[in-house]
Amino acid sequence: MPAASSIHDTNSSPASSASSVAGLVLHARFQLFEALQAEQLQADFSQRIADIAQLLQQACTQNEDVALAVILHAQEGGYGIRHAVDTALVVELVCRRLAMNVQDRQSVLSATLTMNIGMMALQETLSRQAGPLTPEQRTSMHQHPQIGRDLLRRYGVSDQLWLDCVLQHHELPDGSGYPVHLQGEQICFEARLIGLADRYCAMLTQAAWRSGSVVDSALFRTLRGHGGADAKLGRLFGDTLGLYPPGAVVRLANGEVGVVKRSSNEVAPLIAALFDPADQALPEPIERDSGDAQYAVADMLEPAVLIGRTRFEQVWGPAAAGL
Repeated sequence: MPAASSIHDTNSSPASSASSVAGLVLHARFQLFEALQAEQLQADFSQRIADIAQLLQQACTQNEDVALAVILHAQEGGYGIRHAVDTALVVELVCRRLAMNVQDRQSVLSATLTMNIGMMALQETLSRQAGPLTPEQRTSMHQHPQIGRDLLRRYGVSDQLWLDCVLQHHELPDGSGYPVHLQGEQICFEARLIGLADRYCAMLTQAAWRSGSVVDSALFRTLRGHGGADAKLGRLFGDTLGLYPPGAVVRLANGEVGVVKRSSNEVAPLIAALFDPADQALPEPIERDSGDAQYAVADMLEPAVLIGRTRFEQVWGPAAAGL
């Protein structure tokens, strides 16, 4: 594995708000960065990853809306670490909806956190690269699941579900995936789940080689149709996250701008209006039911429009401290 010193990561351990939901997620990012430092790899590697998974499970238990909002509104630091943690949050919520047992959930989250351990340095390069992948980069990309699985074995991981998920998370049901072009039921369900969450979070990130996607229904249509992914799994994601996941920035039919506060209703989420139609900050967020025609979602905006303009604690309370 490339030394983690080659991984550009500006995250530092959160000194404040560590017990908030946002603080737990940001702390998990820092802990994962530390765990993947090559010179610090220890015999307790598996346990360290499991401990990080538990931080994310705690965050989702406390407030899953804030946990998801972190994905959209905390995009600082090295891409690889941030993306692994973001993807693990999504996987955790979907696994909970499936009522997956605790042991399997732990294995799947550990796999998600380490899915790209075989290409960490390349991942950081690509996050800053404006042009397409070179042939050499594409080869490395296609090899990284197997490299990652082999590295994890070397670090003492013996959990077969964990290892299988890392090896298979880029395989696709129609056989167009990699590294060995598995098809259909040859791919374990948990690996397909990780792969879909991986693509979902990658679409949301702000990176040089892909502009961050505005969250909308087209995103889920893309995910449902990608590589022949089955519609049932796509619907499961839609049911869990909503077409407008928490943290999505929206303009309402009346001209107000706000964020999705809660997305239990896939079609008509609860909105916290933050700015009036003249783009002036409201004294306090106002809850709007987007099922009401005058407050219907009219447009999706990039999350970056809120940078420096709002305090998320006003939307979600102390759970959002540090976001």
